[in-house]
Amino acid sequence: MGLKERFQRSITMTVLQLACTIIVTLMSTLLLITIWPRFLGDALSLDWYVYLILVIIFSAPLLKRG
Repeated sequence: MGLKERFQRSITMTVLQLACTIIVTLMSTLLLITIWPRFLGDALSLDWYVYLILVIIFSAPLLKRG
């Protein structure tokens, strides 16, 4: 399989894989906030609606059907 075909193939995820991806992402973010004070300052400097907009943008491909 060439590089072009590898990136053009369809990716399917089960509900369990999606849930695990979300959990790992949240836990990684909590780890970064805990051990890196600069990341904590940057995370707290943004308003809540900025995070909401980012979640909507990045979750749109996951929610797309077919």
